[in-house]
Amino acid sequence: MALIYIVEDDPSIQEIEMMALKNSNYMVQTFDRASSLYDKLEEIIPDLILLDIMLPDEDGYKIVRRLRNNPKTRRIPVIMITAKTTEMDMVKGLDDGADDYIRKPFSVMELLSRVRALLRRSQEDIPEQLLVGNIMLDHERHTVISSGRSIILTLKEYELL
Repeated sequence: MALIYIVEDDPSIQEIEMMALKNSNYMVQTFDRASSLYDKLEEIIPDLILLDIMLPDEDGYKIVRRLRNNPKTRRIPVIMITAKTTEMDMVKGLDDGADDYIRKPFSVMELLSRVRALLRRSQEDIPEQLLVGNIMLDHERHTVISSGRSIILTLKEYELL
């Protein structure tokens, strides 16, 4: 089950996106500002991020550039979902590093279809689990299981493996 982060400061839009994704069996975590997203990225890397552009503490363009410049987050697929609807806004978002761009108001079915497509493309070549002896690394969840026991590691500790 994929983990998706929603970065959206409008509670009603956040709720629509969250319910649609949860009803499609995705795990979801929501954020209303960039700072809380960055804090969580230090703990767990999601499979995909839905990102608004107009946020209270940092705009989505800067966020996606920052994600792309960080080796730990550069491969996270990002879909911008925004009320900024001009062609130049979309071009800027895609050029800054977004993988897709959806204009508000949006179709929930189209959003889910784009999420599925992007997750499918981004996960094609990555094995979900690696088994070495009695140790299993789960790349999707960033967890380690040794002799059937789950070992709790920080993101940094997992990445060092």
